[in-house]
Amino acid sequence: MTSKSKVVSSDRTSTAARPRRRRMPLVTLSCVALSCAALATAVTGTAGSAAAAPAAPAAVSAERAGSPLPGLDPDVLQRAVSSAPDRVTAVLAQVSGPAGRWSGTYGVADTVTGEPVPADGRFRLGSVTKTFIATVVLQLAAEGRVDLDEPVQRYVPGVLPDGYPPIPVRSLLNFTSSLPELTADDLPTTPEGIVEHRFDDHPLAELVAKAVRHDRPFRDPGEKQVYGATGYYVAGMLIEKLTGHSYQQEITNRILRPLHLRHTTAPETDTTIPGPHSHGYIAVPRAGGGTQLVDITEQNPGAGGMISTTGDLDRFLTALFRGRLLPPARMAELFTVPDVPYLGGTSQDPGQGRAYYGAGLMRVTLPDGATVWGKTGSTFGYTDGMFTTRDLRRRLVYSFNPTTGGGNDLALVNRLVSAAFNP
Repeated sequence: MTSKSKVVSSDRTSTAARPRRRRMPLVTLSCVALSCAALATAVTGTAGSAAAAPAAPAAVSAERAGSPLPGLDPDVLQRAVSSAPDRVTAVLAQVSGPAGRWSGTYGVADTVTGEPVPADGRFRLGSVTKTFIATVVLQLAAEGRVDLDEPVQRYVPGVLPDGYPPIPVRSLLNFTSSLPELTADDLPTTPEGIVEHRFDDHPLAELVAKAVRHDRPFRDPGEKQVYGATGYYVAGMLIEKLTGHSYQQEITNRILRPLHLRHTTAPETDTTIPGPHSHGYIAVPRAGGGTQLVDITEQNPGAGGMISTTGDLDRFLTALFRGRLLPPARMAELFTVPDVPYLGGTSQDPGQGRAYYGAGLMRVTLPDGATVWGKTGSTFGYTDGMFTTRDLRRRLVYSFNPTTGGGNDLALVNRLVSAAFNP
């Protein structure tokens, strides 16, 4: 069931900025570091939902394996994908699994031509790339090439300041590293700045160097959890140091090719999106008032620069949870949530003030007590996510194109997840 409604706004006009084509080294964009904590709060506790049930410190204890799931309601799902016509230009969603299947789209792929959203369209992954990076690091641990308990400084000396405490490799993956994050002063965040600088080069080493100029959010690694991107920048550098290849190459060789994810790429320099896709836009203020949509589909791929489809992400998630990519001991890291406070956490978030991330995956307890695992991501013009029950009976993958740059539309994500798992 697909809606082909066209997004219309009285104070916007669609324009296409002429993209520049360049060859660039490894880079990133500032919006890759999403506030996933806020997203998870929306999924579990806001927008009319009941407050989340307490999340257990150990991942498995929060599961309800084998319990029945509500039936899918196509009308509810279609209303969900169509619920933000004033804030997005396109939405694409797919629900899979033995507990029900559905797919739908909304909006237009191109606001100038009115081309419909392709059901098999590609989109930029943003921080969903973190799950792929975590998987590669865990594979290297399974091969004995890195010890998760050892300080990352042992493997990438000179990257972090000398005064830092030893930071275990594991803490990079589960967001307990205590590494500081980039701020709005480090990279452009205004619509005009984003458009002007979307092809700029920012190697991982540069991003880490900028981040560590700021104060660390807490003193001891492992003491608390807080979502961020710096730990994964360092994890990417770790992969490159251990293998001699870029982390994009390792993702391609270790995950994309073995799983035959033919529509998924991990570009290092290519600014384009190959194959069918919806365009990404950002609303830029006009001198006379209102805004105009500027096409930012082509941009520096960055540290969250992977590109995929709903079908490929569903296959990746299925293979990951079935143990095709990791041996049992390393796979357990994905679902091991540290029993520590979440920095700034509240009673309304998934952990009710406690941690809710494992290695590259977040745990979300739904209002009815069921638990789903997944990851969200965003980069300029694109927001996406993937969620599944632990037993893979129901899986959701979505992508939408917000006009506000990078970041999650919390209300829309909440509707999509609720429609898929709690219709």
